[in-house]
Amino acid sequence: MDFTPEKILIIQFRQIGDVLLSAPAAEVLKANFPRAKLDFLTQPPSDQALARNPAIDEVLIYENEKPLKWIFGIRRRGYDLVIDLMSNPRSALVAAMSGARLKAGPAYTYSSWAYGLKLELRPGQREYNPFFKIDLLSQLGLNRIFYPYPKCYPAPEDLVWAEGAVRALGLPAGPLIAFSPASRRTTRQWPPEHYASLASLVAGNRKVAVMVLWGPGEKPLAEEVVRLAASPAVVLAPETATLSKLSALLKQAALLVSNCNGTRHIAQASGIPTLGIYGSSRPESWTPPDDPRHQAVRNESVSCIACQKSDCAQGLKCLKELAPETVFAKLEQMLGKKGGI
Repeated sequence: MDFTPEKILIIQFRQIGDVLLSAPAAEVLKANFPRAKLDFLTQPPSDQALARNPAIDEVLIYENEKPLKWIFGIRRRGYDLVIDLMSNPRSALVAAMSGARLKAGPAYTYSSWAYGLKLELRPGQREYNPFFKIDLLSQLGLNRIFYPYPKCYPAPEDLVWAEGAVRALGLPAGPLIAFSPASRRTTRQWPPEHYASLASLVAGNRKVAVMVLWGPGEKPLAEEVVRLAASPAVVLAPETATLSKLSALLKQAALLVSNCNGTRHIAQASGIPTLGIYGSSRPESWTPPDDPRHQAVRNESVSCIACQKSDCAQGLKCLKELAPETVFAKLEQMLGKKGGI
């Protein structure tokens, strides 16, 4: 890049996890251009994943029903550099019409027509999603390339709330493990009865409490896990109205067990160890490498594992035939057979 940008815009509209995992790219850009104003264009509720991030000067909240407003609004802001990490037709149009001196985005999507600098896949490209994006950005000719992990910055008042919310559950003193049994894709969702069996194993063998998390539309699933577990040590988590509260609540737990979902990304970014249960997705893409605090487990006996599909012709064998005892054995390895959590 033959100029130093004064105004930078990153575009990643959704999902919550994808937006959170794009924040390290903003951190790298800010380190290279500390005097530049760095903004991030996204959609609600994903904007909450960027709250209080010191690398981002302003989070802009895109409205789908007003595309022309945003096209002209972005042009008026006068960005020098626009980086489209979303690379769908809508984000590409915003980038193309931004008036920026340099528009950059992935070369391997149908939206690559919009970019003056097409970011290519190269040998040695890292698979972990945040590092993958930083490797793409390295093609800007940056002086400093490093690989930070995503971070969450819960509000101080939410940290206080979370402490009180866990006390109000009336659990005995001791460690707490969180479960996140939901996923927006059925090919990533381990059955609720398996989560319930795992919760019973954890509570019975480890003598620890299990808190089952839930978000909008997920409460019936979480209640089913608690009901099937049928243990006083397995309880429903309090409602978390914001991602800041979810991050703060996760900080009360010693470990999270979850599907491949946004809650796992938030836990990792909140400094909480995680055990991910995987079906159609690849754990290498979503698990921080070389960090033993974050592990994954899946049904290796199924030949179509990590198919990357959103539907399944095999009846979800990869998930249904992954026994709770197998996941518990992996959890035991993480916790240590004789030590505490």
